Amino acid sequence: MFQILDGFVGKAETTMIGVVTVVAIFIVAGTWLKTRSLAPTVGTLLLSCVVIYGVANFDTLADEVKSDVDEQRDGGPVRVSNRGD
Repeated sequence: MFQILDGFVGKAETTMIGVVTVVAIFIVAGTWLKTRSLAPTVGTLLLSCVVIYGVANFDTLADEVKSDVDEQRDGGPVRVSNRGD
């Protein structure tokens, strides 16, 4: 039973990332068609990349934020580290 649910959740995550990517492509194309300018299009592209990264790595980012909040709540210093520490 749990294997079926795990497979379903995995497929839903993959589908969600795909949908966000397709929406981002349409938003970047719409920006280009509306402005015909490079600067807003590049800005939209970079923002789309950040959103896609956030959606794809939500679990990792949520764990990092939770650990930072827990450290701050316990009175310890918040440590900013490079990825991989």
